[in-house]
This record gives sequence, C-alpha cells and structure tokens, in this order.
Amino acid sequence: MSSRISTNQLYDRSIQSILDNQKDLSDIQQQLSSGKKLLRPSDDPVGAAQVVRLTEELDLISQYKRNNDLLKNSLEQEEVSLQNITASLNRARVLMVQSGNGVYGDEDKKALAIEISQIRDEVFNLMNTQNANGEYIFAGYQSQSPAFAYNPTNPGNKYTFEGDDGINRIRVSDTQTIQGNSSGKAVFEDVFARLNSSVTGTTGGASASVRVTQQAAFDQFHKANYDAVTPANNDYRITVLAGGTQVQIDNIGTGATVATLGFDSGQPFVYKGMEFTITGNPGDTVDFQLDTPEKKNIAETLNDFVMALQSDTISDFQFQEALSDALVGIDNGMNAVTNANSALGGRYNVAESVYESTLDLEIANKSARSTIQDVDYAEAVSELSKQETALQAAQATFSRVTGLSLFDYI
Repeated sequence: MSSRISTNQLYDRSIQSILDNQKDLSDIQQQLSSGKKLLRPSDDPVGAAQVVRLTEELDLISQYKRNNDLLKNSLEQEEVSLQNITASLNRARVLMVQSGNGVYGDEDKKALAIEISQIRDEVFNLMNTQNANGEYIFAGYQSQSPAFAYNPTNPGNKYTFEGDDGINRIRVSDTQTIQGNSSGKAVFEDVFARLNSSVTGTTGGASASVRVTQQAAFDQFHKANYDAVTPANNDYRITVLAGGTQVQIDNIGTGATVATLGFDSGQPFVYKGMEFTITGNPGDTVDFQLDTPEKKNIAETLNDFVMALQSDTISDFQFQEALSDALVGIDNGMNAVTNANSALGGRYNVAESVYESTLDLEIANKSARSTIQDVDYAEAVSELSKQETALQAAQATFSRVTGLSLFDYI
C-alpha cells in the first residue's frame, strides 16, 4: 500500500529539519562562546551531577586554603613573639650572671636593675601580643582582653595570668585540624620556680641554715622523694650523734634513716645538693623540709630580681639566693618558650604539608571537572563546520522541495 505525502507535510518536515539544524548550530556556537560543553543539565545529567559535586569540593578546598593561610599567619606571628622573648631572656640572663660576679657594688646593681626592668616590661608586652584583629594571641579563649595583667599593689605576684588555657583548632582539610594558638598559661605561667628546701625547726641549742648549692643534684633528689599526697614524708630531721662527729638524717614521715654523714659543728656539709651549716652538740636536732614546687611566670621572675638588685637592705646570702632563683626561673622559662617554639614549628610544617596536598587535590578536581564540562575547541570547531554544512543542505533542500509543481511535468 502506498502512502501519500501532502504538501503541508513536506513543508513541516523541511522546516523542522532546518530548525533542528539551527538549534544544533546554535548550541555549538554557544559552547564556543562560553567554553562550556554542558549548557544545561539535560545535555548530560550524570556529568552535570558530577560537575556540581566537584564544584562543591573545590569551594570547600578554597575555604581550607584560606584557613591554612590564616593559620600560618598566626603561627608566624607567634613565632616572632617567642623569638623576641627568647632574645630578651638571654640578655637578662647575661646581666644576672654579671651581677653575681662579686665585683659589682650597689650602684652597679641598680644600673643593671634599670636595664633588666626594661627587659621585664618588653617581655610583659610580648606576652600580651595582639594580632591584626586586636586579639591577644596568648589569652586562650579570652582573646578580647590581655593575657597578663600587672597589679603593683598585689602583695604576692604582681604579674598575673588573666586568660585561660583554651586552644583554637583550625580545620585545614576534611580530616585534619591544627592547633592555631598557644595559651600563655602553658608557655609563660606554668613555669617551675627553683626547687628549694628550708629549715623548719631546731632543738637544744642548735642553730642551722641551709642553701642549695648543687641545683642539679638537689632537683634530682627533690623529684625522686617529694610526696604531694603525704606532706609528712617531705619532712626530715638531722640529729647530732654522740661524740659530735656525725649526724644522722631521718625521714620523719616514714621513720627511715636516709644518711649518716661526718659532722664538724659550725662547718658546712653537703647532702643531696643542700649545704647545711649547723652549730650544735650531741642530741641536738635540726628539722628541714622539701619545699612545695611553685610556678612563677617569667615576668614575675624578672621583677623579683629587679627588686633584689634595687634593695639596700638585702644581705649577700639573700642576694645569692635571689640570683639562684632568677637564673633557674629564667632557664626554665626559656625551656618552656623553646618547647612552645618547637611545637609551633612542627604545626607549621604540618600546615605546609596539608596545603601542598590540598593544592594537588584542587588540581585533580579541576582537571576532572574540566574534562566533563569544558569544550574541546578543535572538536567544537569541526562540529560547527559540520552543522553549518547540514543547515545549508537543509535550506537548499527546502527551496527545491517547495519549488516543485505538477505543471513542471506537463
């Protein structure tokens, strides 16, 4: 059975062919002008979904890069502050050693006090370092107010920590967060002062004094024997034995005899880094204790030594004790700052490594997205030529078909 094609059908088919070719040509032209292969989700639903997902990941990567930049800027600023504090403390230590050389008189010590007080103020200001946003970088979560405060009327510590030990962690990848600040409590406040001992009582006609002359040996003894749970175990008794040529040292809390040493009344002897000078007779006793470990921030340590340098009534023994306290406090403070700086450097290296990995991931995702959505210009130009030829052919065919008439065959 034959079918007839009406004139209207010829027109409709020809026009539809031209419209389809025009659409295809328009799409190619739009791809070339926009550089995008996917003009609408219907062009490639799966590819469009992948592009959306990759774009979201790239946006997240951009945020991680910004976080990483902020983190490194914060770490760099903290590093500069810690390095400046270390340099200042080193200078203060040199001046402290000079003050104890036995040559400096009162006026010389007061001149040193002026310079050390300036170092103290500089260190105090660095402990209250602010970032570009005005936040105090060592104040923990209390970053809107100074980390340390100075109160000259305080009878105890004049330099006190006002922040907290809060730590901000910054996310730099899907799986990685890095500490972005160091609390001044850990770096400057929780610094152990010099471990010491003190005479607590005597019996008979005994008189006694004690000073730590071998700090390393005493520190080892203190750390091994100090009992924070049972205070009585930190108390000791020295008894002058019969004959007056020996002393026995007992732990009062445990009752154990810990040492028997040679003794000459009025002459010093050393036990575990402690130098005792006891004047007494057989049967006399001297009690001493291991003092409770204390913490003192480095600004307070510097201030205490400035007071010792400026004092007109301090004895040589008291000054030497103040000097020993200051040197140990400064050394412990510099160790704390050095440890904080090392930890900071480690965090910076991790941030750099994560940043490089993030850049690699960004390149990979951009490449994957480009493969899906970006135009291959060589292919598109070839397709443009092809569609132009197809459109021209459709237009030529349309003019030929619409020009046909039965009168042409009569």
